[in-house]
Amino acid sequence: MRTPIISVITPTYNNSRFISFALESLFRQIYPEENTEIIVVDDGSTDNTPEVLEEFREKIIYVRQENNGLASARNTGMSMAKGEIITFLDSDDMWNEDRLQRIMEKFYEKQDAGMVYHPVELIDSEGNTICKNFHKAFGYKEDLSGWVTEDILAGRIFCGGSSFAFKKEIIDKVYPVPEDIKRGVDYYMTSVSSCYATVGYIPDILGKYRLHGSNMTMLAGQENYKELALINKDFAFMRQKTIEKILSLNTSMNKTIDINIIKRIQAKEIIFYNILNGERWDGIKRIPFLFKGNPPVKDLFRGIAVSFMALLLPAPLYPELVKAYGLLKKLKS
Repeated sequence: MRTPIISVITPTYNNSRFISFALESLFRQIYPEENTEIIVVDDGSTDNTPEVLEEFREKIIYVRQENNGLASARNTGMSMAKGEIITFLDSDDMWNEDRLQRIMEKFYEKQDAGMVYHPVELIDSEGNTICKNFHKAFGYKEDLSGWVTEDILAGRIFCGGSSFAFKKEIIDKVYPVPEDIKRGVDYYMTSVSSCYATVGYIPDILGKYRLHGSNMTMLAGQENYKELALINKDFAFMRQKTIEKILSLNTSMNKTIDINIIKRIQAKEIIFYNILNGERWDGIKRIPFLFKGNPPVKDLFRGIAVSFMALLLPAPLYPELVKAYGLLKKLKS
């Protein structure tokens, strides 16, 4: 079995508190050090991140750029990567010591796979376990592999950056990521990548996803409904970029993908943005888009629930629903 070069790209912004834990987890990998390339892209941090990284300079490729967002930092890393396998470790996450070895073995086992992924553990800011299997606790499907684009589009697969790895020839088809995408970069990259090749799944937990502050987008905006409005606006914009990219692909896959899956999700986000932004009538006018195409029963019920919220629920109560959702997931875990 060959040991190809694996490029690990770690974008960071004001994460000096956690980045040393992320890098130490890389240095503990059992995968050969000489076959591992570590690229850290500092996206204009204003804290002491550069000072923290000084002690690691001999083991990493360090580049600093003006603050321009995650998509830009990923693009910078991808433009420099030399590995046959490209993977991303967020600077607040960590990997098990056999993570790189296991993804290499999965690519070797699944020769047709262009991307592989695995579940992760959820930890808090102090490193304490919140739930052993983040995917199970938050309702994501496990053991989905093969042609899974529609599963990714529908949100059945967790699109966390530290969970996925890609073949270089696949990531080259995604690069560059549109840098006006502010949220949902992982969703965009995994959705587009999955159109070109099958996806492999490793059933074992190989990393830790750290929850701190409002870094988990799905639980952000709990205190301020104006912030929640902007989150939904950003996600709706990202979905549109994803739709446009998939429709433009010169592959046989994009002709069979049901784009209505993502359009229904996008409609929900636009409706929420409209209502939270004081434009309830504009949101109500978009209710028919919730039922676009031939939605499955689950989407049908979701559309009915969102319609009810659009018609009757006061905007200040939306963040309370986000809080309740987060609490429910914690209790479930």
